[in-house]
Amino acid sequence: MKNMSYTDLVTESVNTYHKYLQKEMPEIAKLTSTILRVHGREHRELRDVHRLFNNTKTLLEQILIIEEVDIFPYIKLYDRKPSKEILDEIIQSLDELQKDYDEIEDNLKELRKITNNYTAPEDGCATYDKTFEKLEEFEEKMKEHIHLEKDVLFGKIRKEEEQA
Repeated sequence: MKNMSYTDLVTESVNTYHKYLQKEMPEIAKLTSTILRVHGREHRELRDVHRLFNNTKTLLEQILIIEEVDIFPYIKLYDRKPSKEILDEIIQSLDELQKDYDEIEDNLKELRKITNNYTAPEDGCATYDKTFEKLEEFEEKMKEHIHLEKDVLFGKIRKEEEQA
């Protein structure tokens, strides 16, 4: 993966992770609302599950737009015609996203903690089980997504900036 071009890494991120997130986040949001409505009285932690997931969803929706409309086109342009100006523009945009990425990672850690590693309680229903399964899958996909973007793609770009 580290030997892939910037354009190939962008394509991989969009086709694999952005499409997954755009498809799955609305369903998971609906599921977290459903279990909060049904089980929230007995399981007050579901308020935090709902809040943390929806906060993460909102941040991700914004990040996906910024990446697809602003950052990724610059990265593809830089791949074709490298220049210090384009590289500086990319780095500035990446720096602006860092706080959001940190918040998402914190939210995911907190979700895992308050759900007891996504273990549904004995009195939970099939929807409760499904919600926690989807949340755990979401966390795994997000870890892969963040690794691809922050560590591989953006890491490669930052290394290039250091060498410039």
